[in-house]
Amino acid sequence: MKRVFTAMTALVGFATAVAAEDAPADGRGVFGFYGQINRGVLSYDDGLSRDEYWFVDNSKSVSRIGATWVQDMRDGWRFRARGELALRWKETNRIDQDNPHDRDYKFDRGEIRKVEVEFRHDDFGVLFAGQGAMAADGFTGLDLSLTTVVAGTPVQDAAGGMFLRRVDGANSTLRIRQAFRSMGSSRRLRLRYDSPMLGGWRLAIAAGREVVSEASSSQFGKIFADASARYDGDHGDFRLRGGGAYRWIENGKNVFIASGSVLHRPSGWNFTLATGHEAAGGRYSYGKIGYIARWFDIGQTALSIDYYSGQDLYGGNIAGAGNGDSVSYGFAVVQKMRDPKIDFYALIRRYEYDTPTVAYHDSIAFLAGARWQF
Repeated sequence: MKRVFTAMTALVGFATAVAAEDAPADGRGVFGFYGQINRGVLSYDDGLSRDEYWFVDNSKSVSRIGATWVQDMRDGWRFRARGELALRWKETNRIDQDNPHDRDYKFDRGEIRKVEVEFRHDDFGVLFAGQGAMAADGFTGLDLSLTTVVAGTPVQDAAGGMFLRRVDGANSTLRIRQAFRSMGSSRRLRLRYDSPMLGGWRLAIAAGREVVSEASSSQFGKIFADASARYDGDHGDFRLRGGGAYRWIENGKNVFIASGSVLHRPSGWNFTLATGHEAAGGRYSYGKIGYIARWFDIGQTALSIDYYSGQDLYGGNIAGAGNGDSVSYGFAVVQKMRDPKIDFYALIRRYEYDTPTVAYHDSIAFLAGARWQF
């Protein structure tokens, strides 16, 4: 971790010095600090028993802290440096029936989310360098429902670390996150370019390497590249958001992902669709119907129901776990508070998974908590 962090810090420091040198004589940089705490309680019924897990970190939007430095430069350019760390102890994608307290958690390089610099111009776009989001990051969840803090395409996030239980009583090491996937992109040590916004469209391309995962991970050291197109716009009473992305993975299955959402502003009703396809591999479809109301003065209230269907998503070596069908559906409610900026949420989600040779118990997760952003 030390060498990786030192190299990233050196990159940010060098770019910051260049930006300061090119700043106008009266230009002053602005330092900012931000973060979020997202904690709750998870109740999980695996078909055989039910257990509660307290003070868990919600994997759908993990706790984090970060800092930024913004500096105006000459000729309309703006520079920004950013560092961000995750705080994921007892994350819902890690804890399980045998390890409820996440005893193996380590604050290591895997908690580095971003150490990056960017150069931005309204006419020329944005260039990013360092550890940060790839061009396809977020493209599984372009969603206007306001329930994304707890409900979205990555349905596994509510209880991803939990084991599915076999109906025949045999021991199972298959986890929710292995049988339910969204194929989303993530953050790498990369170069990325985003085009200027044109008619609501923005194009992006990136290439990088995985450097922050454990050296024993199957992803460590691999090269990743992706390209994406995204649209954001208003058309009368309707707000539209959508896009698609293609991901290339060294010695892996290439992936296409897409999602889109429509919001009818006057009524608050919204509709979201998403899909993902691996080359010669798994696939899934996802749909959500949501409603946004203004019942309370403190902020908007959002409700949603969703449905997920996946095929052949597990690619590991657990006997009998492959070629399965994954089904999940859930109901979420989120109460937003404007000041302070807090989202209170609750989700109930059902998971169903079966293969041609093994039947698994259906399971139910209930996750409730609050996310405070500052």
